Amino acid sequence: MTHRVVVIGAGFAGLQVVLGLRGAGCQITLVDQRNHHLFQPLLYQVATTLLATSDIAWPIRALMRERRDVTTLLATVEGVDRAAREVILRGGARLPYDTLVIATGARHAYFGKDAWEADAPCPAYQFWTI
Repeated sequence: MTHRVVVIGAGFAGLQVVLGLRGAGCQITLVDQRNHHLFQPLLYQVATTLLATSDIAWPIRALMRERRDVTTLLATVEGVDRAAREVILRGGARLPYDTLVIATGARHAYFGKDAWEADAPCPAYQFWTI
């Protein structure tokens, strides 16, 4: 049976894990709640019209199209059932795993102005403890 790896998050860390597993002989499922990877360090250049949005945001499926060992899944993770070794998706679907990688990103810092979070363009990330 093929080793099943589920990677939650298609940001820098999640993509790096998937790239590092090339040729490892496992079946990888990459789950993200968005259908694109955003290169945030250049976001300010889009805001100032020096770059187009398409220059810094790429469809995850397009990034992984050459990888037959990777399945991309647009979904929101609701939790993890450690005993059953399954990731629980919104709507109740479950993904079995042998190895789980949680790469959901980081929280934004508001430098003591926590009220700003409600007006920020990106919602806070949810963290899981396994």
